Amino acid sequence: MKKVELQKQLENAIEENRRIERTLNLALMDLQAAKQRDIVFDDKIKPGNHAYDAILRAKEEFERDVTEPGLNGDSSRIDIYIKSSSGIAWSWEEDYKKNGDFAWCGAYAAFCYTKLKQHIRQKIFPSCYRLYNSWSNTSRRSNEVCIGDVITVFTSSKQSPIYGNHIVLATGLVDENGDFETLEGNAKGYGPNGDWREGVSKRTRNIKDVACIYRMIDGDFDE
Repeated sequence: MKKVELQKQLENAIEENRRIERTLNLALMDLQAAKQRDIVFDDKIKPGNHAYDAILRAKEEFERDVTEPGLNGDSSRIDIYIKSSSGIAWSWEEDYKKNGDFAWCGAYAAFCYTKLKQHIRQKIFPSCYRLYNSWSNTSRRSNEVCIGDVITVFTSSKQSPIYGNHIVLATGLVDENGDFETLEGNAKGYGPNGDWREGVSKRTRNIKDVACIYRMIDGDFDE
């Protein structure tokens, strides 16, 4: 076997090992998670200035038509969400080259909330579990949906793990059917041209799929 073929096999083995380690870590997180609270919704809750700023930034990114690589959108933005100081600042991560290289839904939310203190974006926003572990027993945990809230949702009928599978930003209030509008990264949904694809997407979520709702406090921000 040629050297280049052996090198390729080694690279594939390293990548597979990394994926296995991530799966094991998620399983461990699931075992450590605590009891989920009941969730209610109130359309009287009003967003603050930081929430409005975050939603404006989220919409600006949405209009850029950010998609996964190979889907004819601007996939270069994904590395900015992941690696830059405006996002989660995981500068050590390799460049995002293909769908699935990194679960970047939290990185997108962090980029939208770029005025949050960097250590919060870097250490708390990268995953549903990190949000739950840091904020589930604090005043940031909410029982009501408001525009600008960071929400973790279930992406399957199993509704497991209890801290959710995916991070979204609420852009609308809950209607009579329990639906609310979102903008979210690393998601299948509608783009700015109305096409269904994967990237920074517009979605409609339902309250039955909500795992946790988080709303930042003034002290979390640099300004």
